[in-house]
Amino acid sequence: MTKDVGTHGNLFGGTMMGWMDEAGAIFARKYTGEHHVVTVKFSEILFKHPVKVGQIVEFCAETPTLGRTSITFVLIGRVGQQEVVRTTCTFVALDENGLPKPTQRAV
Repeated sequence: MTKDVGTHGNLFGGTMMGWMDEAGAIFARKYTGEHHVVTVKFSEILFKHPVKVGQIVEFCAETPTLGRTSITFVLIGRVGQQEVVRTTCTFVALDENGLPKPTQRAV
């Protein structure tokens, strides 16, 4: 949307980061089967190519690794076949009291 782009017609980095956080949380929930996950860490975010108005960004996750209470994976955003952004992120599963809880891969 035009409200999400700057003067050069490129998507704002902060908007992309918000999308990445949402996409990462969705993947973490689906992979672990946990209902409550929170963002713990995003490593270096590499913006590889600009995203323009009207382009659709699709996200995928690769190389998930489970810790005792966390999941870490590479998150990639693509427009068509072109990779536009990449990072590594970590999410933690929480229990009903908001405390980290052990997690595993969903069946």
